[in-house]
Amino acid sequence: MPLDPTTRESLLAAIPEAAERGRKALEDWDAVSDSLCDDNHEPLDERYDTRQHQRDAEAWTAFEPFLDHGPELLAQAEEDFRALHQDYENPDFEIIRRRRSQLTALHHAVEGGRRERDTWKYADEMILRDHPRGSEFRRRAEILRNAEGWHYALTFADNADVLVEIDQATRVQAGAGRGRTAQAEAARARSTTAAAPTVSPTAPSPTTFEPSGAERTHRPR
Repeated sequence: MPLDPTTRESLLAAIPEAAERGRKALEDWDAVSDSLCDDNHEPLDERYDTRQHQRDAEAWTAFEPFLDHGPELLAQAEEDFRALHQDYENPDFEIIRRRRSQLTALHHAVEGGRRERDTWKYADEMILRDHPRGSEFRRRAEILRNAEGWHYALTFADNADVLVEIDQATRVQAGAGRGRTAQAEAARARSTTAAAPTVSPTAPSPTTFEPSGAERTHRPR
């Protein structure tokens, strides 16, 4: 079922910030990860794992809001993509290939993210609420979900901008189409006006004077 316009616009508007948060999680990690390892790139202590868990959680938090409606959002983008690239005479192959590649990556990311979320939900439901170590088990399940979802979250952050790009291009195309329609209608109106026959004013017909009976002159026979 297609997304309602309000939900779709809200998700599209949230993409730039979410993508930036996902990329920043990686940048911040890259900035400190080497300092947490020795010369052989082995973690020095538990700080490495702690910081990595933070990275995964930040990326997942930015990614997770798009999982519920991700399939519908992608379905609309696919439909718009096909409509945008119906110009078989002058196709822009570079843009087509890039958008196609990004959409494919997003399908993979959303499917993987939803799968990891479902696995986590199942595990969470299996944990007894009154178990003495329930909180610890749930925390471990979250850490595992975030770690397994890291790649999907980063893939989404790197490619989600294409959804906004396709939406904007579709709006531009629709506006251009309306403009061409209005111009065509105006041209037809001018053509119809120009082709209409010009009606010349009708000259009055000459009036024949008919004398009245009293005014008639009778000739003698």
